[in-house]
Amino acid sequence: MRKVFQKGLSLVELMISLAVGSIITVGIAQLFSANSDTYKVMMGQSRMQEGARFALDFIARDVQKAGYRGCFSSNEQLYWTILDPANMPYEFDLRFGIQGYDATGVNLWSPALDNIPDDDEGFVANTGIDKDAIITGTDVLTLRNITQQDVEVRLAIDMPTSREDIQVVAPAEGVSGLGFDELDLALIHDCEKATIFHVTGIDESTNTPNITIEHSLDPVDVWRNSFQTLAIKNSFESDAYLSGIETHTYFIAPGAGENSSGDAPLSLWRKSGTSVPIELVEGVENLQVLFGVSTDGDLTPNQYVRANNVADWKEVTTVRVTVVVNTVDDVGGSMTPTHTCDVQTCYQGEPANGIDGLMRRSFTQTIMLRNRS
Repeated sequence: MRKVFQKGLSLVELMISLAVGSIITVGIAQLFSANSDTYKVMMGQSRMQEGARFALDFIARDVQKAGYRGCFSSNEQLYWTILDPANMPYEFDLRFGIQGYDATGVNLWSPALDNIPDDDEGFVANTGIDKDAIITGTDVLTLRNITQQDVEVRLAIDMPTSREDIQVVAPAEGVSGLGFDELDLALIHDCEKATIFHVTGIDESTNTPNITIEHSLDPVDVWRNSFQTLAIKNSFESDAYLSGIETHTYFIAPGAGENSSGDAPLSLWRKSGTSVPIELVEGVENLQVLFGVSTDGDLTPNQYVRANNVADWKEVTTVRVTVVVNTVDDVGGSMTPTHTCDVQTCYQGEPANGIDGLMRRSFTQTIMLRNRS
């Protein structure tokens, strides 16, 4: 009996093998694609939560410090050496611990953004904000306080007439530990009074351990000292302090980076003091602020209003901040963009209210002011 040995596959067997193999390959590809999409969504959600946490933490930290002036708390005894308060540089205007600007329309805010230095302006040249880049429909928030240091800068000797140069005990870090630089505006204060003045010189070359802070008259600029007397009532003694002034302005504008679609994602920006604005958190596309107002002197707000409805910033006790964050990269989301497709690039062929593939989520935090303006 002859034995028959198999020497290959029949055409039918080959076709069946190819079909089964194709089905398995397609299944594996679909599984890989689904896993990849799931991973992108999970990473996007994680990025949203992280972005919101960072954004709200940054803002909350500065809101809690807003209006801080040491033991001095009354605007009634706050003075300044500038002849006209309208000329107070925005970066040092400690008269207002908090200021908000409500987005009311296309490139419109109320109050207007006129007093915020533009990008080619600023107390230091070219350190302002490019207001044309601020996204229409998003609010702007400014917060101010004196610098908070581990060891406050205390006066070394009394100032009998409050006209002489200020002698302060040198910080351990020297001049860098003062909290302000020469030509900045600073605050001299005790529990009774405070004065914003222009620092015209800093001298640590004396033989004493003290640093001399000069505040001479200088008519060159409208915000310079118009008089030398720092205390309108009484005088500053060695229990007084000298502090720098911090100002932080938050706004939404396109970021400097690029997402997976080649677009610049919207970001939360902050301008601090006399520095240029910096991008803080990528993927924050909206900032909305409500102010809790108490008209009866209580810490509990009677109502929450927008910035253009705040009659007196001294009545603001809480701030409710809402940020809308996105995944930065396209994860196949079907949500309508917060802004128009001219701001956030939508899929080609979609209508004006189309989608851009980003997922979005809104986060809100209410923060109590520790220091009333």
